[in-house]
Amino acid sequence: MFSTKTSAAGLSILSNSILVALKLAVGIIMGSVSVISEGVHSAVDLLAAFIAFFSIRAAAKPADEEHEFGHGKIENISGTIEALLIFAAAAYIIYEAIDKFITGAKPEYLSVGTAIMAFSAVANFFVSRFLHKVAYRTDSVALEADAWHLTTDVYTSLGVFAGLIIVQITH
Repeated sequence: MFSTKTSAAGLSILSNSILVALKLAVGIIMGSVSVISEGVHSAVDLLAAFIAFFSIRAAAKPADEEHEFGHGKIENISGTIEALLIFAAAAYIIYEAIDKFITGAKPEYLSVGTAIMAFSAVANFFVSRFLHKVAYRTDSVALEADAWHLTTDVYTSLGVFAGLIIVQITH
């Protein structure tokens, strides 16, 4: 049977899977590197969610001969990996944004991309709030890291959303 922590991590996997598929599909259709890079960012989030999920399950194992104090520290390792993934995703997005600015490419189907970015921001807002609550109640480092990761995604999605609005207004 799954614990509350495992179920919360599973929700993160589900929401990130949906967002990856939507963002990549719409980004490819639009020809928008910003939406595609958000899809890649969500794919990194999906990887982080899987890491959190499996670390929570591993941390729940009881103490044994090799781990006489239990397996709880694995969540700390998961949190560190998630922090590194946040920085890697941010670096990638900055790189893609600079490249797109230099090449001056213009996406199509802006209203669809705008809607997906708004949906992404709202979905990640609610999922991250839920993860923060469960992490606080269960003292889960892995869920807390995943929650913060999704919280940063709210801001990046809003940034892409604002950029697409600006492109719509100016063109």
